[in-house]
Amino acid sequence: MRRVTTAFFEAGGFRFRLDREGAEVSEAPARSVEASIDPDDAGLGGDEPLAELLGRRLSALLGAPVSDEEGIFDLAVERDGAVVAAVQLSCGEDDEDVLELLGERAPSVQVRALVEALVEALRGPG
Repeated sequence: MRRVTTAFFEAGGFRFRLDREGAEVSEAPARSVEASIDPDDAGLGGDEPLAELLGRRLSALLGAPVSDEEGIFDLAVERDGAVVAAVQLSCGEDDEDVLELLGERAPSVQVRALVEALVEALRGPG
């Protein structure tokens, strides 16, 4: 049986994919992204280490195994075929009980919309 690998997931009108090439925002001037996400809001609460939970959830969404011991994942965010954000989703350094979203976005993209779309995807159906 062949496993289907999508290598991206969609939520809130955005397409999220792992960024292995150092994607750059296509619309200038790029604006900063700095946001914190409560893991419980994203359905990632529990007794297991947050980095492991995040890696498993992203693996399920992307259809391919991804993991990082420290829970750091680079994502390119696209809308209508253009890169509108290049962000890093990570487990907070000082506080394991928070997810941090840092990076750059196009001026036409609101940080809140990115966060809401990512939370929606991580939380999953239901």
